[in-house]
Amino acid sequence: MASVPQPLLDTAPTSRDEYLHQYLEDKLRIPCVRIRLTQLAVEKPTVYEAPGTLELGKSFGVKGDLRAPKPGSSIKDAFAQLSMTENYELGQLVRDDQYFELEAMTSEGVHWTCPRVTVRERPGQDECAVLFEASYVENISQAEEPAYAARLTYIEKLRMPENHRVDEVGRNGSRFIGRDGSKGRLANLELNYVRRFRDETVERGELTVHAVGGAIPPRHFDVRVEEAMMFCSALLAQPICTEVAHATLRSILFTKHRPVHASLVAPPIQDRFAEQDFYKLATAYYEHACKDGDVERMSQLTRKIGSLFDMSGASMAAIALSLAVAVEALAQTGQLAGRFRATPEHLAVVESIKTTVLKLPELDDLTKQFGEANKLPDKRPLPERLDAVLSLLSAGGRTIDALRLLKDVGAVTGEEIKAWSDLRNPTAHGSWEPKDDRMQIHFDDLYKLLTLAYRLMFVHIGYDGKFEARNVKGWPVAEFKGKGVQEALGFQ
Repeated sequence: MASVPQPLLDTAPTSRDEYLHQYLEDKLRIPCVRIRLTQLAVEKPTVYEAPGTLELGKSFGVKGDLRAPKPGSSIKDAFAQLSMTENYELGQLVRDDQYFELEAMTSEGVHWTCPRVTVRERPGQDECAVLFEASYVENISQAEEPAYAARLTYIEKLRMPENHRVDEVGRNGSRFIGRDGSKGRLANLELNYVRRFRDETVERGELTVHAVGGAIPPRHFDVRVEEAMMFCSALLAQPICTEVAHATLRSILFTKHRPVHASLVAPPIQDRFAEQDFYKLATAYYEHACKDGDVERMSQLTRKIGSLFDMSGASMAAIALSLAVAVEALAQTGQLAGRFRATPEHLAVVESIKTTVLKLPELDDLTKQFGEANKLPDKRPLPERLDAVLSLLSAGGRTIDALRLLKDVGAVTGEEIKAWSDLRNPTAHGSWEPKDDRMQIHFDDLYKLLTLAYRLMFVHIGYDGKFEARNVKGWPVAEFKGKGVQEALGFQ
């Protein structure tokens, strides 16, 4: 398992496969000569240490139990534990010192770690039973030769162009031959995706990535590839096993499976034969994500749009609101943000207008009449209300301003902007309800919003290529010129 990931083409089951099969069936057991749990406390951390077994499975991640000497059992210790709940900071759900760090070592010297596990203790006479669990566990080691590759194992089937022919032998000796994979170039990475062990409990997809041409990808390039696949597949799928080789570092990460399902939000490119544009889009997304910093978490754009890809159980109103908010978030981030502020000259004119209106001789009498007639909860006097209304004349940085500017340079359409404008406020205030006799119109509007969100993404990542225009009847293939839009807007 700790070896450099290699291509998986036309293979029979290997020892690595059996390792993964056990994990997928919640049966993987790793005996350890030492398991150490160290409390994340600044002073006098509790430490449990004893031999034991790590239990790994896709349904739960990692768990285990061990019997260790009792760290303490005085009345003072008991009262200290009870008083810990009084020391929580405002907004803190779980204190750091409620977690433990896991370190485990096998008889072969293989180390497994997790920086944050939950622990439960069952006291005994002279020792206690310690139960621990976490959503993931990782093995990190060093190799002599440098390499740059990764293999991401998914349970869900990624929606990718099927341009690769597979020849594989299953566990029971059955053989599959046919198109059930994808291969292409992602920036400076060679990508290969295949489905394996079909129609079995261990069915999965494996995405293998290799750097080419002497390229050195960033340390967390596997995360960037993962989020590029999320966007291009419109599926919030996460790998249950990630194997990475970066320089001399080698890592294997097992993660608890979080099931996801396809929803109304379809991929930007759905034609399974559109391999050229799929990999162009994936490359643009990957390269933009890499600019966000070499970190383990998802990039800014993924955090803003990712939730759209897992709304299979959401109502139509909830989907409409999520799409409208995603459009707003994408219009207010990156190099689109802060482009629409009022100039000093504009602000000066607005102040002049406010001064003139608020000095009108009739205002005192109108203020009295307004106060007597106003039965609404807002009891602010008329001059204050007028000041607030007139201040809107200098408002800038609004989403609608960004969308209008994008329309002027041909990046979005007026129909898409209208669909956003019609749905944003009603869905946010809970007053929008779909009507049975207008259902097709509602679906059309939702797909206009989705197309608008995708167009905004294309602007951010500078995508030049084809996509499915779901704002138009029949969903024809359209062309987008992301780099031209960026140039027109003066992106740096």
